[in-house]
Amino acid sequence: MHAVKKRHTANLLLIGLFASAAMLMLLPGLVQAGEGGSGHGTGHHPKVEARLATAGMDMNDLVGGRSSKNLWKTLKPGSAFSVSTVRDLFLYTYWRRLSGEHVMTLMIYGPDGQLYQQRLLPISTGTPSSPTRSVPGIEGLVEVQQTISFGGYDVSIIQLPVAGTWITEHRLLGLWRVDVHLDDASSPLVSGTFTLTE
Repeated sequence: MHAVKKRHTANLLLIGLFASAAMLMLLPGLVQAGEGGSGHGTGHHPKVEARLATAGMDMNDLVGGRSSKNLWKTLKPGSAFSVSTVRDLFLYTYWRRLSGEHVMTLMIYGPDGQLYQQRLLPISTGTPSSPTRSVPGIEGLVEVQQTISFGGYDVSIIQLPVAGTWITEHRLLGLWRVDVHLDDASSPLVSGTFTLTE
């Protein structure tokens, strides 16, 4: 079994300069294609809907000193990515009828069905009551990500590094699955897949 890594998402600051622009460019194609999957809430959140989509940032596109404010132009939506070229994946969750502050959990499973990472992210659809908060299972305070509102959706983003990680070192190729849980729900609100190829 791969080591399970519980990580907070402070590295999202790396994409802060171009996240909004990326939403404008990627939202129509990602939503129409339904790359990742969609689902409806149950239990405590019966009216919440979510969609999941992926985009990759290629290493080749970063050669040449592209400024950080234009990095969003390198994002490519899709469902299959080559580990020979992709640097990072970005997992987009598109929420409908979600309001207030919540904790989303992404369970990321490798091609062998084993849990690769568990990512916990506090999110807020408006200005959070505090910029940081405690999250069960994570030591210290975690930054709250304010969702991006666009086209009737509230969008949250999680970055999944690929290049130079366990993924490329051990050639974890094939079909991956992502389950998105909201707050303390035991069942995922939405599940999606993406494929990593040679």
